Amino acid sequence: MTGGSILVVCAANVCRSPLAELVLRRGLGEGSSFSVRSAGVRAQDGDPICTEVAARHADDDWRERAGEHRAREVTPEMLAEADLVLTASRDIRGELVRSAPELRDRMFTLREAAHLGAGFLPGGSDAVEEYVASLDRARTRATPLGGSAGGGWFGRLIGRRPAADPASIADRHGSRGHADTIREVEQAVEAIVAQLGGHRRHSS
Repeated sequence: MTGGSILVVCAANVCRSPLAELVLRRGLGEGSSFSVRSAGVRAQDGDPICTEVAARHADDDWRERAGEHRAREVTPEMLAEADLVLTASRDIRGELVRSAPELRDRMFTLREAAHLGAGFLPGGSDAVEEYVASLDRARTRATPLGGSAGGGWFGRLIGRRPAADPASIADRHGSRGHADTIREVEQAVEAIVAQLGGHRRHSS
């Protein structure tokens, strides 16, 4: 089974999307056939990853990869090359859809993918292609995020703190809610990793 290419996009590419990239890489395995990278819609090329994300884990591999990260702005070529585009929020997904409407079927927020992918079992020749097709089909039949289902990882999350937009993870970089943002990204990404057959790791 081959993997596929995943692009994670946030605003500045210093917190939410590089964190998601690192957690995806770790969970899917560095030796896997999945290609994962990240970018930002308003990134300042060359900016380093935020210090909280860099310090999230103490092992050398995490710190080395976090230290190597440099922000970059998303390009049309990145979008065209990605089999799956995951965004931190609904508004960022909207920006990308407007810039490349022909690719909208492969674009989801992190929380949407985690929610819509529940029960997905990879088994064919292209895991990400199958996953995207499954997510797209689920858009029309799944219980809306924040709806009456309320179970699983998302139900536990909103049980602690209601979200203004349940499909989005807010950018609280540099604020008192920054730790919540990091935790929410990790929860969504760990669910996606499990759906793609990777290994979940409990956050510290």
